[in-house]
Amino acid sequence: MTKQKIVVLTGAGISAESGLKTFRDSDGLWENYRIEDVATPRAWKKDPE
Repeated sequence: MTKQKIVVLTGAGISAESGLKTFRDSDGLWENYRIEDVATPRAWKKDPE
């Protein structure tokens, strides 16, 4: 029997170790945004792009 699919579950540490910016670090991707402005249903409705 052969399997056709694979799933890999990882955490934020894998991107941090590779040098990619994370979301929550002090210089992370969300550092310049208030969480309420980007990660709430209201924010999504206001600007879905």
